[in-house]
Amino acid sequence: MNFRNNIICLLVLALLVNSCSKKGGTNPPPPPPPTPPGCATNTAPAAGSFITNASSTMTFSWTAVSGATGYDVYLGTSAATASVIASNVSGTSYNFPVPATPLSDTYYWYVAPKNATGTTTGCTSTATSFTYAVIQAPLPFGYYVVGYVPSYRSITSMPDVKFRMTNVVVYAFYAVNSTGTLTAPAAPSSTLSAVATKARANNAKIFLGINDGAAGNFKNMAATATGRNNFIKDVMNTVRANNLDGVDMDWEFPSTSDGTDATFTLLMKELSDSLHRDARYYLSCAITAGKYAGGFRDAIRNEIFPYVDFFNVMAYDDFTTDPLQLYRHHSDYTLATVCLNYWLNTRGMPAAKCVLGIPVYGRPSGMTQTGNIVTYNGVLTQGGNSQFDSAMVTTTATPTPFKVYYNGQYTTKRKAKLAKDIANGVMFWETGQDAMDNNSLLKAACDTVGRSY
Repeated sequence: MNFRNNIICLLVLALLVNSCSKKGGTNPPPPPPPTPPGCATNTAPAAGSFITNASSTMTFSWTAVSGATGYDVYLGTSAATASVIASNVSGTSYNFPVPATPLSDTYYWYVAPKNATGTTTGCTSTATSFTYAVIQAPLPFGYYVVGYVPSYRSITSMPDVKFRMTNVVVYAFYAVNSTGTLTAPAAPSSTLSAVATKARANNAKIFLGINDGAAGNFKNMAATATGRNNFIKDVMNTVRANNLDGVDMDWEFPSTSDGTDATFTLLMKELSDSLHRDARYYLSCAITAGKYAGGFRDAIRNEIFPYVDFFNVMAYDDFTTDPLQLYRHHSDYTLATVCLNYWLNTRGMPAAKCVLGIPVYGRPSGMTQTGNIVTYNGVLTQGGNSQFDSAMVTTTATPTPFKVYYNGQYTTKRKAKLAKDIANGVMFWETGQDAMDNNSLLKAACDTVGRSY
């Protein structure tokens, strides 16, 4: 009996111990299965930024994500269609070759962090965009024959053949105003729209000519990045609205003496980037003759040569200061050779971008550049000889009795040939001053270089 009672007591005790053990605590739950990390944040390129084809590679970078052992980089023309361009990147940046595309495009990119359990999903919502901008000069179009048409000149006085003789027509001028944007010329005889229509009808490209308008406006506008940006936006809007082919910049006289050489260089580069996007628009520039050393000449830095499609060298309005021949010929053949030699040989301007300026007017001897001019057509009506580079005595007070020195067809032909042999074109200031018949200087140049019209 006692033995059986002992067994029963032991069983009861075991049950009590087991019951107390369960009431005293619980076993910890098993750990949850590992999950992929969260999404990263893009840092570069910044959202909405521009990348140009000037560099060969670009760098994507993003924030580190806790728990990530690698990252997949996605790129595409939309977030939804982006595909992997790099997988299992161990760091937080990736260098990618700039895509070789003919036109600019906007791209979207994001990264998907990953670890041993898999790749994070839903990161398309973190995608940001950048624009890949193709900056490339448009194709050149041979020997340039540039003719300026001032707003005060009525195009009804110029037959279509004048526009066929030129392959670039520059409407002169829109001005830079005090706010650093453009102002159209007041009360013009010919509007930009009318000149552009006539140029296009005769297979000539049409450029918007821009000058200072008032002393200091160019300088003030170009002095800051904001000023240049606002100006370029207005220029581009005007070019697009009028379906133009390019812009001709006629600041003409930035200087090393006041720092405008530096701001002019910045302006030309930034304007070039905008005009040359997708090789759409041309940029030309009127520059000093280059004969005389100084701040004006040196302000045209070699750095701008790649930015500009061609330069109109103003090889005129010069006078000898020799006391025996004081203030005589302002644009003889020798001046043309001196100017081209300086820009081409001394400075190294590409010959394909060098255009020689020819005046379609004469200046009286004995006077400085501020003296009265006589149009080439006016020279002929007063008895001047179209065939030779000569002097004639004015018959009107422009002024009498000084002689007027001008370029006739003979010198124009020599200059046109010189520009064909060692440069790439001629520029005329200005078309409306030319003779409208066979005595034309434009005709002489075209006939010399074999340009049909």
